[in-house]
Amino acid sequence: MQLSVKRTLAGSTGILLLCTGLLVGTSPAQAATGHDPYKSGCAATKRVVTSGELKVTSGQYKGSHYGDIKLMWSRKCQTNWTEIWVDKSDWGLVRVVLAKRNTDGKRIVDFNYGPGNGGHHWGDMISGRGICAWGFATAHRAKNLVARGTTPTHTSACG
Repeated sequence: MQLSVKRTLAGSTGILLLCTGLLVGTSPAQAATGHDPYKSGCAATKRVVTSGELKVTSGQYKGSHYGDIKLMWSRKCQTNWTEIWVDKSDWGLVRVVLAKRNTDGKRIVDFNYGPGNGGHHWGDMISGRGICAWGFATAHRAKNLVARGTTPTHTSACG
């Protein structure tokens, strides 16, 4: 009986070590793709890579400044995400786009936001080390599209 208990414990230890090795082999970027940059702690090392503006899409104020959009980068997690500042009653889409697929096979991460949070919204992250990226967003009020915007892409936006 004592021998079989030792075998079981040894087998369990081997399984535990194997599972731990799998977790250790996961890069921070892979673990962070599709997750909130603030809840994950990745935003602690954030920097603004590039910024742009959301502009009114129709009507009397077409082309006017409506809000701000920024492409962010986390040094710690090697990820990009998009942040926007619009009216607190708006809802819409925040997107981060990579110029090519990353090691996870992803190229775009979308996040739908609702009214609130003082008008400051952000999307989930995507791993983008060494890949050019840009941000895109829309802002809606009632049933109408109010504004849309993108961040420019240049060498500083290439992870």
